[in-house]
Amino acid sequence: MTPSSSEAAGGVGEPGVRHGLTPPGPPARSTTTGLGGVAPAEEPSSDGRLARGQRTRRNVAEALMELLHAGDPDPTARAVAERAGVSLRLVFHHFADIDDLYHFVATLQLRRLWAGLPQRSPRLSLERQIERFVGHRAALYEEISPVRRALVRRVVASPGVNEAIATADGLLLENIRAAFGPELETLPAPARAACLDAIDTATSWEAWERLRTTSGLGVRSAKRVMSRMVAALCPAAAATGRAAAAGTAPGA
Repeated sequence: MTPSSSEAAGGVGEPGVRHGLTPPGPPARSTTTGLGGVAPAEEPSSDGRLARGQRTRRNVAEALMELLHAGDPDPTARAVAERAGVSLRLVFHHFADIDDLYHFVATLQLRRLWAGLPQRSPRLSLERQIERFVGHRAALYEEISPVRRALVRRVVASPGVNEAIATADGLLLENIRAAFGPELETLPAPARAACLDAIDTATSWEAWERLRTTSGLGVRSAKRVMSRMVAALCPAAAATGRAAAAGTAPGA
């Protein structure tokens, strides 16, 4: 896309292999212990000119995200430039095209996701762990949804955006393993993999988007539905629920 044709374009986050997309790099299930080339860190430069360029790139990306959050689902390149307080020419000096800008936005969002994932607390009961886990997902999805919707529209045309989204989905999958590892470990391997996939689907951004938009639920109601799905899928929680329904304690 050329700068001239980019002025009519806009938009930005979404799925990996399990949701019908094949990233150009490793699949979303691959190790996520490092973000590598998908979301490389941009270390502040001591060179004044380079530092200014980094600030401009970041400002332009932030401007695009601000427009998306403000309700413009498809900002033009000109609108982004105006929001960032720079010329359109400068936008395309720092970004090869609009897809390059969206890729940079995707990597920024990915790094923020990487930094904000909560860890399991051994002091919490499973019920409280589920509540905490779903609460974090709800807050995360409410924050990223305007950008994510726009990124979804770029996935097919932009391998970089596709790869960043697949990596983000991989991070969320690893977070499920960390949050519910003890419960998952009670299952044999095939059932464990199926349960992991089920929890991943039930707590995905796509599931949250359906609850909030298609079903029209408020945040509190959507959290209740998601929590109920997770509780039904966690082996220990499901066992407790069945025992309570039967009037017996688990293992009795």
